[in-house]
Amino acid sequence: MTEPYPQGQWDTGTATPPPKPKNGMGVAALVFGILALLLIWLPVAGLILGLLAIIFGVIGRGRVRKQQATNGGVALTGLILGVLTFLLNLLLTIAVLLFGFAFFGLGGGASVDQATQCVQVANQQPTLAAKQSALQQCVDQFGSQMPDLGGGQ
Repeated sequence: MTEPYPQGQWDTGTATPPPKPKNGMGVAALVFGILALLLIWLPVAGLILGLLAIIFGVIGRGRVRKQQATNGGVALTGLILGVLTFLLNLLLTIAVLLFGFAFFGLGGGASVDQATQCVQVANQQPTLAAKQSALQQCVDQFGSQMPDLGGGQ
């Protein structure tokens, strides 16, 4: 006895199978959210990954509302991680920029140039003991020239 329809094909008179859920955006949001969390200490990379997690999370949640996807929790988790890491990276970026402006505004840039020149001169010393002594003088001089940013004693 042969089957009326080849295996794996649908009868045209019956209903079509339901479409597979499109869960890719929610999974992408979660992956980018986790990566952003792991790279939170890198201001630019964390901002970009956090923004991608937000975008994919919003798209994934939209697909869940339209019943095109079934992973609403995954998309929401990615969205939350994206927002959290984006905000933390934004604060970190602002803090780094403020610290940089304060450092160079208070003369830190000139001190760095002087320290570099001092190390170059120290490396030209003929003996190892003379190099070590000159390098120690550079460290002492550089430490005394650094601006006080309020974190010292």
